[in-house]
Amino acid sequence: MTKKKLYGLEKNLLNLIKLFDNHKLPKVMMLTGKKGQGKFTLVNHLMSYIFDKKNYSLKDNSILTENKLYNIKDNSNANIVYFSCIQKNVKIDEIRSLKSTLQKSSINNLNRFVIFDDVEYLNENCVNALLKTIEEPSITNYFILINNQRQNILETLKSRSIEFIYFLSNSVKIDIIKKLLLDYKIEHKIDIKNSKLTPGNYLRYNKILLDDKINIDDDLILNLKKLFKLNKLKKDVDYLNFAIYLVNQYYFNITRNSSKIDNINNKRINIIRKIHDASKLNLNHTNLLVEIENYI
Repeated sequence: MTKKKLYGLEKNLLNLIKLFDNHKLPKVMMLTGKKGQGKFTLVNHLMSYIFDKKNYSLKDNSILTENKLYNIKDNSNANIVYFSCIQKNVKIDEIRSLKSTLQKSSINNLNRFVIFDDVEYLNENCVNALLKTIEEPSITNYFILINNQRQNILETLKSRSIEFIYFLSNSVKIDIIKKLLLDYKIEHKIDIKNSKLTPGNYLRYNKILLDDKINIDDDLILNLKKLFKLNKLKKDVDYLNFAIYLVNQYYFNITRNSSKIDNINNKRINIIRKIHDASKLNLNHTNLLVEIENYI
């Protein structure tokens, strides 16, 4: 197992560490920015530093292999509660029971962190239940909300948080992608310079191409058919997001050599809307493919 490095958000991590060490870390933080810029990785590094400083290297911003908190997603640390909100994975009863859990003393009276990843996917009832919990903060409890901006978030939740906004320039994104490919010895299948993808999304989509034997240069409809099938089989929203990326790339290539940009852009937007609607309403993907083919 290799050590995990943080790229692009090193200064942001040092700022959060400084706030924590000076007892000024906000009780409720919202980390906002596009999916794949490294916000979750940033939180993982912050937790690894807080709970096992000895095995965290500030020199090169890396989680050492000996670190007790190598990955916060597995909920192996009793003082960290991690929720993945995507695809309605969090139920209101879980948030209600969280309140009673937080009222109890944490292990060894250490600080306790509650992390909501993809918090924008929480429905209104879950948000209201969460608001009741964060309105009664204690000395040791902290909330970190990761907002990936993939849909609108309720302003009531945003207003109760101290928001940190993250943005990576295209040149920085490319540099991070190259470093990650080198670190993990991954073969790249997507053109790095022209992808415009965040580092995290680049790795996710590149992995789909490698693992699921998809050729990015194949016919768009053929690839969409494969991705819709994989989404239905594996229940993984990354397949639909990658489908949307391929649609965007397809129309981007067309607009470069066309004067009818507005008409082409309207077609692109309509197809993406149909993919979103099909996902939300669990519509038949076969009919969706026919509609997309007619558009193209």
